[in-house]
Amino acid sequence: MYNIYFDSGTSNTRVYLLKDEEMVDVAQKNVGSKDSSIAGSNQVLLQGLKELYDRILDNNGLNDAQIEGVYASGMVTSPFGIKEVPHLSTPITVEKLYSSMYTHYEGEFFKRDIHLIRGAKTIAEGFKVDKYNISVANNMRGEEIEVFGILSDLSDEWKRGNTAIFLPGSHTHIVYVKQGIFHDILSTFSGELFHAISTSTILSSSISSEVDQLDEEMVIQGYRNLNEYSLNRALYIAHAMKIFNASNKIERKSYLEGVINGGVVLGFENTVKRKWKEVDRVIIASSSNIAKVYEILLKELERKFEILTLVASGKESFAVKGFIEILKKGGVLCQKECL
Repeated sequence: MYNIYFDSGTSNTRVYLLKDEEMVDVAQKNVGSKDSSIAGSNQVLLQGLKELYDRILDNNGLNDAQIEGVYASGMVTSPFGIKEVPHLSTPITVEKLYSSMYTHYEGEFFKRDIHLIRGAKTIAEGFKVDKYNISVANNMRGEEIEVFGILSDLSDEWKRGNTAIFLPGSHTHIVYVKQGIFHDILSTFSGELFHAISTSTILSSSISSEVDQLDEEMVIQGYRNLNEYSLNRALYIAHAMKIFNASNKIERKSYLEGVINGGVVLGFENTVKRKWKEVDRVIIASSSNIAKVYEILLKELERKFEILTLVASGKESFAVKGFIEILKKGGVLCQKECL
């Protein structure tokens, strides 16, 4: 049995070909909801998805009739995606993700059903959001599948625990998982903020994005200055480091990582104190560099957590693993107990 899964974001889309539970092939294209937003129509997105679909089928000697189902998650359920589909309210299980899928018939390019997997939100259906209560609202599109992919890799002990999962990126989301159930989200700006500050402010001449090395002491210094002096002053100190020739490029970039990502960790610490009081474990699911930053920062907190870092890339995508779990729970893929 062959299935197709699209993991589509703001700027990029990956398509995965699966045979039963095995990931057979993957292809990628620089197309996403941003292109639809710019064009004022989702035609460019649909055309790009269909090109990916045709390419991966051709590469594997398959035709459309041999594909059992086409599934998609991420920004494809946003207003500039394939079809806008409301977020699913927490708490969320794998079974709930499967049963709440929205089936959309795409009649222009695919001429077949596409099963859209909903994103997640932290407010109940019917909750009226206003400018005074907006702080309780968090949401994501796509990362919810990664969460269940991450959980599928864990030992039973970790699955039964009270865990915060860090998902660093342009937006860093932190997900609270309690005994395998997705309960809450803390959404923040991080990677996008780092990029904007390091490329579009006076700090651009002080920070080099090409530097990969990390200075642990400077990450900590950035975090401590954030705590002591506030964001505005901590950022200016990065500028002063260059003016007074008090640091090199590696040190300044590491410092800025501590300031920006330190803000995420402070938000996490406050949330644990207020709401997630049972959290005692942290999973960081990211590339090795940014994961190291969070490992350093989390150890600076007064409250200590057991930390597990998971790195996935290419065919070992957390999203694919989560998608497979969804199909299993929905009975599309047979599990051991149904044999």
